[in-house]
Amino acid sequence: MNIQIEKLRSFVLIAEEKNLTRAAERRFSTPAAVSAQLKQLEDALNLTLFERTSKGMLLTEAGRRLLPMANRILGNLAEFETTAHAIAGRARTQLLFGLNALPELLRFEQVLEAAARELPDVSLVVRSGNSGDNQRAVLTGDLDAGFVFGGRDHPDLERTELGHVNIVTVGPPAGKSGPLPATAGELAGRAWISPSMECPYSDLMRQILGSHYDEANIVATSDDEYSTITMVKAGLGLALVEAHLADMAECRNEVRVYPDTGGRVPLYLVVRRDRRHQLPELAVFVHLVQDQWSGARVAPGTLRETTAGMLNPS
Repeated sequence: MNIQIEKLRSFVLIAEEKNLTRAAERRFSTPAAVSAQLKQLEDALNLTLFERTSKGMLLTEAGRRLLPMANRILGNLAEFETTAHAIAGRARTQLLFGLNALPELLRFEQVLEAAARELPDVSLVVRSGNSGDNQRAVLTGDLDAGFVFGGRDHPDLERTELGHVNIVTVGPPAGKSGPLPATAGELAGRAWISPSMECPYSDLMRQILGSHYDEANIVATSDDEYSTITMVKAGLGLALVEAHLADMAECRNEVRVYPDTGGRVPLYLVVRRDRRHQLPELAVFVHLVQDQWSGARVAPGTLRETTAGMLNPS
């Protein structure tokens, strides 16, 4: 069985975009090439992963079951590669970067590809954490940059808003939980697994429950979405989870997703102001992240040429 990483990347992006053209744009490829990779993957697996509908390309049952594993493989590969480069000591500069969600959700695979072109002498080490931990680590210098959801401004930090992520309400798996109550008061009476107060999801929960927030039946608190999903699966109560992660958990029959009860939180890239000015490589890397979220397409070598004086001062 010939399952190449590039085919898995195409599979994941088609699942996210539900559209071959948009998936191909994110791969810097063509719809025909991405379609061919999908066909080769389906042939290798002897499975149909998508069905074409009026709403776009939707995952089949087989596709839904395989998607979480494909995401884990790609995330593990990114961490493996960056750590291996650091161990090998081939780079003269090392950047420590904090992720707070799956690499695909953060468009980090494309950032890594661009960084390999524009910053060939830089080793990027990726660490995973929650938003609060990432912001604190950037402030203390334990990270050079990181992704955070929401959060508060700080005079020493440069926080660039990249976009938004969708958050949904999840409950115990279907069959163990019924529909959500129609009113905020009744909803507050249901058992809840609350995010910590410093988490931006807590502001969203406050919006959902409105004036009944202080009456909420909070049975547990969690800082980590994977722990939250485990508690929901065990039947402890309702919770707020990032939509992509929630969908994967629902595919594994761990939770039930209530897609119309949630909201959006902003995603920021956080760096320390002084660190960005002291380290030209970090400034270039910040540009690469911003380009992925702005929709800009940087020609290979462009940033390296325009920043040559910064990276190699005479």
